[in-house]
Amino acid sequence: MDNVTHTLIGVLAGEALALSLPAARSGLTVDSRRNLLLSAMAVGSNLPDLDFLYGASTHNKLDYLLQHRGYTHTVVGAIGLALLTLAACALWIRIRKMQATRADYRVLFGVALLAPLLHIAMDFTNSYGVHPFWPFYDGWLYGDSVFIVEPLIWAAAAAPLVFGLRTLVARVLAALVLIAGIGLSLWTGLVPAAFVALLVLLTLVMLLVGRHATPRKAVLAGIAAWLAVTALFAAAGRVAAMEIEASARAEPGRLLDHVLTPLPANPVCWDVLVIQSDGDRYTLRQGMLSLAPAWMPAHSCPSRMQTIPTTAPLAAVKQGNAVALAWRTEVNLSAQELRRLAGQYCQAQAVLRFARAPFYTGRIVGDLRYDRERRAGFAEADLDKDRCPAFAAPWIPPRADLLRLQRNPR
Repeated sequence: MDNVTHTLIGVLAGEALALSLPAARSGLTVDSRRNLLLSAMAVGSNLPDLDFLYGASTHNKLDYLLQHRGYTHTVVGAIGLALLTLAACALWIRIRKMQATRADYRVLFGVALLAPLLHIAMDFTNSYGVHPFWPFYDGWLYGDSVFIVEPLIWAAAAAPLVFGLRTLVARVLAALVLIAGIGLSLWTGLVPAAFVALLVLLTLVMLLVGRHATPRKAVLAGIAAWLAVTALFAAAGRVAAMEIEASARAEPGRLLDHVLTPLPANPVCWDVLVIQSDGDRYTLRQGMLSLAPAWMPAHSCPSRMQTIPTTAPLAAVKQGNAVALAWRTEVNLSAQELRRLAGQYCQAQAVLRFARAPFYTGRIVGDLRYDRERRAGFAEADLDKDRCPAFAAPWIPPRADLLRLQRNPR
């Protein structure tokens, strides 16, 4: 997820804990404990993304590709980040000469651990992937259910905070998030009018709850709304997966994987990318799926993928205006050539530890999920120009099935 979402959910969860935990055994004042809980959740909910510093320090995009959502996005990494957060809280308590009990420190450690674990769980809901169980299992896990920037979650989380946060600056920032969510939905053209109206309605309802309910009930309502939005997209994603799997059974070859991404604020329209194999050949095919084709046919769904240039040599799929599932572009490639590149070039091997939908063309190897330009982007390696990563990552290649690698846990 984006860092705005991580921060909003962190603050919402921190506020809920501060308003719900009993103060009987606390040596801290109510305000001091609240400030520490909110700070630990807000900061800790973003700490896993500090992994970008490694790629920035090596000036090598392949290091970033392998280490983003890397070790800091694991349970082991979350424990380490929690200990750092707890140490920072303890230092602050000492500097401010506060009185904290063991119960306070237990609560602070629990919150410090909850924050990065919540970050990892939210990142799982996207199609980018996480591998939280390293070093016991190095494979990628994908939720394929929530768009990486979801304005409905912004509305659910930010609206109760507009009246609940105690400083004017914080309330203004929460209000700006709501305005930005609606504004981006209108500006990008990716959100149909009906779903813009749904976003506005949710925003108004949550603002009314935040204005008239008690602070505790308001933040709990925000958490409930966030979980409901996530559950809605997760359920829609499961239906979409079943539709794709049923469609694949009518196609030649074997379905290896499908990548599903909903449009923002829209659980009906889904960008689809399937990976199918047939002998030594494999096909990557992109399209659009509608879960309500009678109301919003697939060919009328807005798409992020329809007009952008790509590095991959995609060809248009010739078909009429399909109602439920409209295929748009595809490319057919050799798995043997992919294995040759992986065996001969460390750059290709690095990309294939990340690429869920791998392609190659000329001297470039990349991941079709993030092919957004004609040159080699962040998820593509130019075998003539890009350097090998400084340290090899242990992640199991998502397409170990094409590379004929063992995918079993250790």
